Amino acid sequence: MHYRRAEEEPTLAQKLFGTSGIRGGISDKVTVDLALDLGRALGTYLSGGSTVAVGTDARTSRVALKNAFLAGLVSTGVNALDISIAPMPAVASQSIVSGLSASVIVTASHNPPTDNGFKFFVGGREMVKSEEAALEKHVFARTFRVASWRDVGKVARADIRSTYLERVRRFLLSRSQTADGMRVLIDSANGAATEYTPTLLGRLGFLVTTMNSHHDGHFPGRLPEPSPSNLADTMRVSAKSEAAVTLCHDGDGDRLAVIDEKGRFVDQNRIIALFARDEVQRRGEGLVVTSIDTSSVIDEVVEAAGGHVVRVPLGSLQERLSSDSRREIVFASEPWKPIFTDLGGWMDGIAGAGRLAQMTFDAGNGSCIRLMSSIPEYPVLRDQVACPDAIKPQFMANVREMLLSRINNVQRVLDIDGIRIECSDGSYVLVRTSGTEPKARVYIGARTQDSLDKLAQISRDVMKRALDESGLH
Repeated sequence: MHYRRAEEEPTLAQKLFGTSGIRGGISDKVTVDLALDLGRALGTYLSGGSTVAVGTDARTSRVALKNAFLAGLVSTGVNALDISIAPMPAVASQSIVSGLSASVIVTASHNPPTDNGFKFFVGGREMVKSEEAALEKHVFARTFRVASWRDVGKVARADIRSTYLERVRRFLLSRSQTADGMRVLIDSANGAATEYTPTLLGRLGFLVTTMNSHHDGHFPGRLPEPSPSNLADTMRVSAKSEAAVTLCHDGDGDRLAVIDEKGRFVDQNRIIALFARDEVQRRGEGLVVTSIDTSSVIDEVVEAAGGHVVRVPLGSLQERLSSDSRREIVFASEPWKPIFTDLGGWMDGIAGAGRLAQMTFDAGNGSCIRLMSSIPEYPVLRDQVACPDAIKPQFMANVREMLLSRINNVQRVLDIDGIRIECSDGSYVLVRTSGTEPKARVYIGARTQDSLDKLAQISRDVMKRALDESGLH
């Protein structure tokens, strides 16, 4: 075994990892060359003789990227378990299986079909920033371990579906018993969860109808992001069906979107609040970790149940889950992506689908609308503006100063990711710049539409002035 510096190639982008793994176009960022180097980098980071599980979503580029990654990995003396097409939660769960050092999925999650990417898991959670930085260092330095001919790694194949589904089924049965024939509709987006979520819910006693339910990396039924605009057809089908609830995924199954029996999209903040309250109530207390871009309805509901909410920067849930306080965390989530810590430290839209169906059957008495009636519904607004990378620091400095001078009833200011100003009337505004695109985003929430409109007008004025004074024009 020795280390070799590969021949110099054109410099890659300064940073490979964004807020959720590596993603990008397969012709200009997530190429087979990068896949090869990522396999080499992970193998160099791990010890020789380790074994890594590798799966993919259903995208058309999956085979080329997976095989390039496997080639790089085994060249370092690390063994691989090829698990073929599998949803992200199932792949992530492999990182806690005895004998496996890590797991990797080739996926771009909810991105367009032209993209692909990579996510890495250790110990049941996504890699934290320091671990990602170690992989980046190997890629940029181009110093890779090279196994001798005797020590080249081997590739075996495995089907993990039954093992993962049984793990989730046991978790869900610890929360509720099997259902009695309640109808559910599942939209799998032609993605990796296609053969998982319907099977799971069927085993729990639900009557399942599916749509967009075969693997197809072209995503012919709809684009993979389960947003209200992409789910327009699904909402129409749902409204005409007999389903008590409709459960929708993205391309790799870490996301869950919910549609009620009247075909209406349920706001993600309310879903987070519902799950979080349930987990807190089971213990009478507990810590809920959520991302900076979520609504104050979560705080209201969780605190009433005896819990406490902590917010972290977008893409940093895994940092908190890897800390000493993990045992105190009863639930964590970004919008769309629930983490049930009693199950594991990964985002799991499949387990979320099962739990939401159970709660609809139990607390909702077969009605998603009835289930959600106990979670307040407050108006929210999200918007974005163009913001070149070069002016982002000055833009954010301007935004902070201007917002604080315009908003009178400030209760708390969070500076952990952009600036989030929380007001005494329960309203809030968050402005942050994107880590992957030349954009700035604003998130606004309030208890009333009038308060939302006022904050929205202030935010638009401030962002326009901040851009002007940052030298955009």
